[in-house]
Amino acid sequence: MYFSFIEWSGIAGSELKFVGFQNYANAFKNPDFILALKNMLKMVVFSVIFHTPIALLMAVAINTKCKGYRVFKALFFVPTVFPLTAVGLMWYFVFMPTGSFNALLKVIGLSDLVTPWLVNPASAMNVIVFVNIWAGVGYFMVILLAGLTTIPEDLYEAASIDGATKVQQFFKITVPMMKPTISMCILLDIIGSVKVFDLVFAMTGGGPNGLTNLPTTLMYNEAFKYSHYGLGSAIGIIILVICLGGTLISNKLMSSKEN
Repeated sequence: MYFSFIEWSGIAGSELKFVGFQNYANAFKNPDFILALKNMLKMVVFSVIFHTPIALLMAVAINTKCKGYRVFKALFFVPTVFPLTAVGLMWYFVFMPTGSFNALLKVIGLSDLVTPWLVNPASAMNVIVFVNIWAGVGYFMVILLAGLTTIPEDLYEAASIDGATKVQQFFKITVPMMKPTISMCILLDIIGSVKVFDLVFAMTGGGPNGLTNLPTTLMYNEAFKYSHYGLGSAIGIIILVICLGGTLISNKLMSSKEN
């Protein structure tokens, strides 16, 4: 926090100049920071919309213990085991101009859709959002699967006797009983999406021209690439405040629903 109130070039022996809240003001005046906030909001919204619903459906399917469910469970969880940097590099090679995705498009006759996905301003951020969703589904699936095991089987048996279909049981029993776990997943998803760094750093480094920057990558670039340590520190504090604010608001909403 101290460095967010000073201006320092990072050079040993250089002057530490106290500038008060100027670094914070400069951050919000910076178009790159505003764009990074918009990208972060996009990441949060799409992660919350897709992560939990997909993970819940997968957890329900695996919980039925159908044939081969252990294999599917392991496959879905694999992306969570790898570091996001490794995941980002893997998808970078998939979506690079000479990567396998463009090769696939050519094979199936969709050559018109071939594009440098991570360089094209129209697609770069969308690709990163997609990869973030893919990488996180398995993590939330395991959490929700643990929650499903706490639902008494008697409820489903009674519902079946009363003639309830599987779909009705899902919406009338599974979803209501899973609300606390779902709320926790949403909270973790919001915080995790705000803190995403490795994925963007590995896939685009914030490019092209800063269009895929998130506050975390912008903080890194400002502090360690351009030696704007004060501005980078201020952005870091803003990220911390956003995380704390999101946590408090989510906890408040969950407490209100429980009451």
